[in-house]
Amino acid sequence: MSRQSEYQSPLVDPEKKMFRAIWKEFCGNLEILKHALVPHQHAKLPPKKFEASHFQDDQSYTYEVAMEMYRESTKRIDALEEKGFKLLTYISAVSAILIYFLSTEIAGWFKLFVILSLFCLTLAIIISLRCISIKHQKVLFIDAMFNFEADTEPVPKSRNTVTAEILTCTVYNQTVADNTADILKGARVMLGYGIFFTIISCVFFLAVPVIKKEENKVQQMHVTMGDSSLRDKILSSSARKDTQLVKMRTELDRLNRKLDSIVRAGKVPLPRKPDSVFKK
Repeated sequence: MSRQSEYQSPLVDPEKKMFRAIWKEFCGNLEILKHALVPHQHAKLPPKKFEASHFQDDQSYTYEVAMEMYRESTKRIDALEEKGFKLLTYISAVSAILIYFLSTEIAGWFKLFVILSLFCLTLAIIISLRCISIKHQKVLFIDAMFNFEADTEPVPKSRNTVTAEILTCTVYNQTVADNTADILKGARVMLGYGIFFTIISCVFFLAVPVIKKEENKVQQMHVTMGDSSLRDKILSSSARKDTQLVKMRTELDRLNRKLDSIVRAGKVPLPRKPDSVFKK
């Protein structure tokens, strides 16, 4: 008795040796990054091509299958270009956080991780740009359907010949798509490293204000102590001035009372009103 589970793939199990898997993934990422950063040659056709003799006349389904494979190859390249463009938007979003960090005062390990993040994101941008506007594709044209000779009219090719041309274009485009996918993976790896360093930078950014607050408290205490001593000096000097003013007022009041007593005793005559020069 057959079961459906026997015709299905088993579930994906996690790696038992985690550290070995992480190291293997890291080494693989280095190879991918090297492949993504180094300039490449153009894709090449395989040493052997499909010919019309490889197909039988009664195999009409091969043309439909070949055309579907060709469409899938072109769609795959377009999808990879779209992913590369979306990756640029993600990189720009992460870079905005780092630009904000650069507008603040950074130093020490905080500055180091911000620089590492910017370095990784810059490489990710460069690699992503290589995945956009892929021009090296092999497309079908009229020469795939007609034979053009010097002195004759165009002669249509057979169905099997067109099928062979379609498969040749499909193989070439799939090679271009595979290379582009590897390059795009390198951009994702660099974006992952950039996000990792950015998270560490955020931790430093959240921890630094606490230290600065403590330093500001200490400075405020010193400033407060300095202000209090200065205030005491000002108060003491103003108190001395007030005391002198009180003494001066007291002395003036004493002199006024003495003058009043002298005037009342008649010892000092009051000044008379001067007589008018003109008499009536």
